[in-house]
Amino acid sequence: MFELGDEGIGRVGGAAAAAIKSQRIADHELGDATTSDLLADVGEACLGVGLGRRLQREGESQLVAVAQADALLAVVDAKEGGHVRASRVKGRRGRGEDRSVVSGAFAFPPSPDPLNPMSMSPSLQDLYGRQMRLPGHGESGQLRLREAKVLLIGAGGLGSPTALYLAAAGVGTLGIADPDKVELSNLHRQILHAADSIGLPKTVSAAETLTAINPSIRLVLHPEGLQADNALDLVRRYDVVVDGADNFGTRFLVSDACVLARKPLIHGSVLRGAGQVGAFLPATGCYRCLYPVMPDPASVPTCGEVGVLGATCGVIGSWMASETMAVLLGRRQHSRLLLVDVDGGTARAVAVTRDGDCPSCGNQPSFLAIDPARYAVACNPQTVMSNHPLEVTVTEAKQLLDQPSPPVLVDVREADELAICRIHGAVHIPLGELPARLGEIPSDRPVLIHCHHGGRSLRATQFLRAQGRPAVSNVKGGIDAWSRLIDPSVPRY
Repeated sequence: MFELGDEGIGRVGGAAAAAIKSQRIADHELGDATTSDLLADVGEACLGVGLGRRLQREGESQLVAVAQADALLAVVDAKEGGHVRASRVKGRRGRGEDRSVVSGAFAFPPSPDPLNPMSMSPSLQDLYGRQMRLPGHGESGQLRLREAKVLLIGAGGLGSPTALYLAAAGVGTLGIADPDKVELSNLHRQILHAADSIGLPKTVSAAETLTAINPSIRLVLHPEGLQADNALDLVRRYDVVVDGADNFGTRFLVSDACVLARKPLIHGSVLRGAGQVGAFLPATGCYRCLYPVMPDPASVPTCGEVGVLGATCGVIGSWMASETMAVLLGRRQHSRLLLVDVDGGTARAVAVTRDGDCPSCGNQPSFLAIDPARYAVACNPQTVMSNHPLEVTVTEAKQLLDQPSPPVLVDVREADELAICRIHGAVHIPLGELPARLGEIPSDRPVLIHCHHGGRSLRATQFLRAQGRPAVSNVKGGIDAWSRLIDPSVPRY
């Protein structure tokens, strides 16, 4: 089951919203405030691409609730004046059978023991028996997991294995905050998603996979992701927060929110063949005690630039799930950081102590509230404004480069990528070298930045603008789009 929230229902509008509110579809309500992207297009919001296209052809207006992988969908039909009705459909991977409809609501398997929700049925004891045999776990520990509420930031390379193991272990409520959609390049490491998920919101794709593993899990989807204006509110709703974000702005934002809300934080990060897992408990040391200042995003390479194995994400994500359960079961009393060298086959734990000078959790903290400006550059690169557009298409870039006084074109890809293909006349400065080679970029001319697909170049664009160079624009789609739309002789890779 999953939710999207009352505020989100209000956005559906009119009779449709009233109908949904009056017919709550059992316990599986729509949730949070910013669900417009999820509700905007049934082809993106439904559990399956094929199903979405089918519903679009049939003229359905909005998909407003989704249940299980082999699921029933409650659809608001504009042709029927906003009447909420349930449709029987199979999940996108064809598992299971169609499920029946009861009073326009979803028919789910019954609770193990409706008269005593704090007991465990024989089937659940069989399901979780092997972990319940662990010392200190038992039935009481399993019930603690069932009552737990965990917020997962990011349903990507680290969030995928974490979510899978938390769901399989019987965690009762899992919130998933991720604004992204599934892309082809995700699939080698983001094992929550499959090829037929491409184009879907990651929250929806994750919901299908997780409900197939644990049909009784309660999933709360936050397709707006974690932002400065909602971070503290989201964090306060959960018992533990798990950070699988891929950018520094979000990492520091979730850490500061957890300190203010006094919530435990499980952090994970990975690069090449190594990673780290942190368990930061209230009043015993936080993420900023280790890293007081957020680094310049352009100064640190990412997995998209230097690479990562999916299996490495699996190791770190599994460890994050283990640390989460240890916190939920009361087995962690102090903060610590695990340094894992997957390639080298080694790991070591480092004790984390609270830094009295920490701006977040120290003796006289200076971060007493969430200030959006503190995280804006890394969380939302498009916040920096300029008379020059933040991004241009490859067609617009070609027109600019053909002018008598063209802008400077900078290629921020790695050297091995440059050996495959290049755009004639581009200056090559790898992203990681950009801060040290800033003087090589003219400050008196407009600048266009490109990479392979546009991600690295967007960060480079933001970095240059932060250095006082507003006449810098990112080439959207990168050299791959250039090859497809401008010059087919440029090899693709």
